Amino acid sequence: MIAGFIHVNAFIKAVSELKENCCRSKAYSNGETVLKTIWDEIVADLENRIKEQDNRDKLSTFIKVAQNNLTVFADHIFLIYQQCEPCSGNCRLEIKDFLGYIGTEIIKILESLHNNYSDLFDINANAPIWLIYNNKAAIPRHKTIIHKLEVNHFDPELILILDSYLEALYKPGGTKIKCWRQFFYMQNLVDELTLFIESLASADTMRLIKLLIGFDFNPLPFYEFFLEYAVTIVSPDMPYEDQEMEWLLLLKTIENVRLEVKAGYNTEVPSILESISDYIQRELGIIAKLKSVMAPYPTNGKDKRGSNYYFSVCTTIEELFFLIRVMLDVRFIKTRYKANLYSFVSNHIKTDRSNNPSAQYMRNVFGLNRVVPLRIVKKIRFWLVAMISHIDSNFGDHLKLWFLGLLTLPNISDFLGIELLFIP
Repeated sequence: MIAGFIHVNAFIKAVSELKENCCRSKAYSNGETVLKTIWDEIVADLENRIKEQDNRDKLSTFIKVAQNNLTVFADHIFLIYQQCEPCSGNCRLEIKDFLGYIGTEIIKILESLHNNYSDLFDINANAPIWLIYNNKAAIPRHKTIIHKLEVNHFDPELILILDSYLEALYKPGGTKIKCWRQFFYMQNLVDELTLFIESLASADTMRLIKLLIGFDFNPLPFYEFFLEYAVTIVSPDMPYEDQEMEWLLLLKTIENVRLEVKAGYNTEVPSILESISDYIQRELGIIAKLKSVMAPYPTNGKDKRGSNYYFSVCTTIEELFFLIRVMLDVRFIKTRYKANLYSFVSNHIKTDRSNNPSAQYMRNVFGLNRVVPLRIVKKIRFWLVAMISHIDSNFGDHLKLWFLGLLTLPNISDFLGIELLFIP
C-alpha cells in the first residue's frame, strides 16, 4: 500500500466487518464512526507525506505510488459496494451510501493530484472504476448527441460506434476507457460533438468523419467503418480512371484535415489520418496494377515497342474535341470528369499533327467559351454526313423495315412525337 498509509488495511478490514452488521444496530453506528476517523487519518497522512518530499524526484515517485495505490483502494471499495446486500426488506443500506461517499472522496483526491501535479501524474495509469461510475453528468450529453445524429439521419453504423464509446464514459466494466488519458480524451470529444450538433443544419456524414479524424478517433471499429463507407463513394464497378479520380479526391479531403489533438484515443496504434491515407494509397496502387494487367498498351507495328495509342483518327486534336463536345452536348457521351477525357485522348488516341498534347492544351481547346473556327465545324460536319451516307447506302434496307414496322403500331404519331400527314 501507500508508504505510511498503515490505516488503509485497517479501513478495508473494518468495512468488510461493518457490512455484515445491520445498519440499524449500535455496532454499525460505532463502526461507521471508526471508519470516518480512519479515513480522516488517511487523508491527513497523504497531505503530510506530500509536504515531506524534499526534491522533485522524490515527489514524482511518491505521486505515482499514491496514485496507483489510491486507485487500487478505490476499486476495492467499489467491489465491496457492489456486494452489499440489505439485511431485511426495509433496510436502507446506509453502508452503501457511506462507501459511495468514500469512493467519491478518493476520486476528488486523485483529481486534485492531477490538477496540482499534472506533470507528475501518470495519465496512462488505470482509471479507477469510481471515476466512471460517478460521471453521471455524461449521461444527458451522450443521449442528446446520439438523438440529434439519429433525427438528422446520419449513418446508423457510425452512430452505433459513437453510442458505445460515449456510453463508456459513465458505464464501468468495459474496455473502451482504460486509463485517465482516454477518459479525458472522451470528455473532450463530447465537448466537440456537442458543438457539432448545435451547428447542424442537415446530415453530413463526411463532416462528422472529418471531425473524428481531426480528433484522431482511432479505435478499430471506426477504421473498419471508414473502409466500408469509402466503398459507397468509390465503387469497384467504376472504370479505373473514375476510381482513381474519386480516391485522389478523397485522399485530398482526408489529408487536408487538421489534427486538433496531440494524442488520439489510442496511442499504441497509428493515427486514424495515417491509417486512412495509407489505405487509400494502397487502393491507388492496386488500381494501377489492375490497369496494367487488364488494359496493356498495344504494340507498335514498326519497332515492336510498347505504344500508348489504341488507334488513330483522321482529324486534328481540335476537330476531335469539337466532335466530343457535340456528343457531350447531346448526351451521347456521359462522363463525370472531363479530366478523364483529356487523359484518355492524350494517352490512347493518335490524331493528325498531334505530338503528345498536354492536358492543359486540351482543356483550352475544349473550353466552352472558346469560339470554334468555321473550318473545324465544316470538317466534323463532313465526317458526320459521310457516316450518315454510309448508313443509308449499306443499311438502308434495315432502316426501311424498321420504319414500316413502326407504321403498323397504334398511335404511331404519339410514339414518334410527330404529326404524320397523309395525302388523300
